[in-house]
Amino acid sequence: MITKRPTISALILLSLTGLALPAAAKTVPAQLPDPADAGGDPGKPVKVYILAGQSNMVGMGNLSGAKNVYSGVYLSSDPAVPDGPFQIYKVGNYKVSPLKVCLPDGTATDQPIAEGLFEVPQPGIYRFHSGFGESASGVMHVDGKEAYRREAGGKPVVQDVTLEAGKRYPFKISGFQGDPPRFWLEKTDLLGHGDLEAVAKRDGKFPWLVDDKGEWSVRHDVWFQEARLAKDGKGSPLSPTSNNGKTIGPELGFGHVVGEFHDEQVLLIKTAQGNRSLGFDFRPPSSGRTDPGNEFESAEWRLMVEGVRKTLDHIEKVVPGYKGQGYEIAGFAWFQGHKDSFSEELIAEYEKNLVNLIKDVRKEFEVPKLPVVIGSNGFGGYGMAEKFLRIHAAQMAVGDPQKHPGFAGNVASVDTRDFWREVDESPKGEDYHYNRNAETYMLIGDALGRAMVGLKGGKAEPLPLEPRSEKVAPQDVAEPTEKQKAADREALRPIIIDGIAASYVANPRYNKSLVDEAAGTPPQRRTQFLRGAMYGLVNCYRAAGIDAYDWHVFGKDLRDMEWDYFTFDPEEPPARENGARYRKVGYPAGMENWHAPGFDAAKAGWKKGLPPFGQLDGKLEPLRTCDRTGGCGCGEKPRTLWGKEVLLVRGTFEIPPVRDGHRYRIVVGGSNHVTSGEGYAVYLDGRLLAESTSGVPNRQGGQPRGGHVYGDFRDDLKDGKVTIAVTSFLQTHKRGQPIPPSGHLTVWIEEQKIPPLGLP
Repeated sequence: MITKRPTISALILLSLTGLALPAAAKTVPAQLPDPADAGGDPGKPVKVYILAGQSNMVGMGNLSGAKNVYSGVYLSSDPAVPDGPFQIYKVGNYKVSPLKVCLPDGTATDQPIAEGLFEVPQPGIYRFHSGFGESASGVMHVDGKEAYRREAGGKPVVQDVTLEAGKRYPFKISGFQGDPPRFWLEKTDLLGHGDLEAVAKRDGKFPWLVDDKGEWSVRHDVWFQEARLAKDGKGSPLSPTSNNGKTIGPELGFGHVVGEFHDEQVLLIKTAQGNRSLGFDFRPPSSGRTDPGNEFESAEWRLMVEGVRKTLDHIEKVVPGYKGQGYEIAGFAWFQGHKDSFSEELIAEYEKNLVNLIKDVRKEFEVPKLPVVIGSNGFGGYGMAEKFLRIHAAQMAVGDPQKHPGFAGNVASVDTRDFWREVDESPKGEDYHYNRNAETYMLIGDALGRAMVGLKGGKAEPLPLEPRSEKVAPQDVAEPTEKQKAADREALRPIIIDGIAASYVANPRYNKSLVDEAAGTPPQRRTQFLRGAMYGLVNCYRAAGIDAYDWHVFGKDLRDMEWDYFTFDPEEPPARENGARYRKVGYPAGMENWHAPGFDAAKAGWKKGLPPFGQLDGKLEPLRTCDRTGGCGCGEKPRTLWGKEVLLVRGTFEIPPVRDGHRYRIVVGGSNHVTSGEGYAVYLDGRLLAESTSGVPNRQGGQPRGGHVYGDFRDDLKDGKVTIAVTSFLQTHKRGQPIPPSGHLTVWIEEQKIPPLGLP
């Protein structure tokens, strides 16, 4: 009987006993029983398992709160639609797939038909849409019930239809003109996927995790102890909330399997930390030191040992009902490998370091044949990146008895690639954390547990897996040609215009802003940026291959017109010498009304010059690489030197007549990047149109800057002539640090046709 730390002889004896006949006779079924009545024998030594690794052993499988990664999911009877996800910038992420359609006799077809059968791949609630444009009027019945109706010139009336996966439903379309129209479906019940709530409680997987009241089950025969992240350790009986109440790791699946296998009480000691490598952080003693003076090298190894020792030294305070029966260190589970993949040296040494880790763990805890299970990398499944695949190969090699005969029967490697779940099956796109998919973490832990049972002489039936795609790495796919992209956009057009764009317009989050922008109503809060809600709607049209609503230069391109300009150094210092330069300054005598239409620039001593106006450390040099197409143009070489801190530019230009159904803006180019440029002021016919007191803040780069011509300024554009005046400041500091003086400024007018909002 062992109390506290075992002696070598006693530990070896117990280790051998753990591999003997009583344990070997136990079979773990594929579907585990309800653990409600499980209770470890307090008269036998506690079985102790050490679980170690980096963040994926810490556990990143979401317990709840998953949201669907797509803003919309669509199916189309048009086989030309691209199969897969697509994004409309600032609108959402979507997924579209071709719909399986058959003739009434069940023969598959890709032709448009008015009557036939279809089936959906996922159960749920769907809305139907038939036709597009002139062919959108008509009626569609599904399974004998009206699902869609649209009278000529009217709006569609749709019904929610609940469909089962794989079942063939009859449909009939009537009331159309010409050829039968294509139809498409929108899935409206976009539930989250991949968190444990969805996997276990909704989808019914791993039923032993849920009790008969629908609550999370608890294994009172398995105690989970976190010995690395929590000060002085933290533990509880094993349940989905044991880890931290928010996520699960492999411990949940592993603990249920070994708990079912053992009659004794089980103690799981997890000692894991995120962003840790085997070759540096966990570097085992047998691998030697590469940087002896670095206190962080091998620190995770030392903390692992310390955490296990501290837990076992106080086991009577850790395991409930512990009566001094002793314990046996029964196994070691390792799940790690991400961080090493970013170092050529650590990749090359991974197999050697893992072998040394196993040997050193056995030596440290005095169990020469301690059973060890290794969870391989599984990032991307069978489409794994090369660097991860090399780590995977090293991990699998350590468990291969042909390559390491000394580990035969006491080390097993588990290939986790079958457990990978894609983004659309998961809570979020986070591949390095297995997309935070709880099913993945459950399957990995379960497989590690079953492998451990095998090493300990028992039998564990494999957990059946649902059929997945073929186990082949994806082939390189050629970039679509421009012709293919255009065809994709055309095929998606009905879904985007009648579905996505219509939903965007109807969304209360955007609707009022869209109406105000179309009417020229100024927003309550103005910003330096020119993108509003209309930008998302225009992106919908662009995704559908329609560019009629893009902004374009209005009248002559003022970037190639001569302007009057003046530069000077003001007397007023900035609020902070190392801060933003834009501020109210006094103008030279006679220039107080420099922005007014009647101001005589020549008389005031101004010069004429072509934009861009700018400098970089006193030279006519571009600031970056942007051309005009991006709305910035800072890559153009300045044609006129911006010599002193303050720049004033102005000009009076003839413009075409403004048009109804269009809107206008003045763009200030040359400084669209994060922390680039300073503030500016734009005047239209002597009135302040737009002002910004700073440059571009973090996470706001890449947007055009300037001012919209709202209704209160629109009349200024109607007489065919307009005076535009702009001021800005050279930039001399960036993030509080001095930089060579720099500036770049161009100004022009743009026009946009307002897209239809579909409003009554």
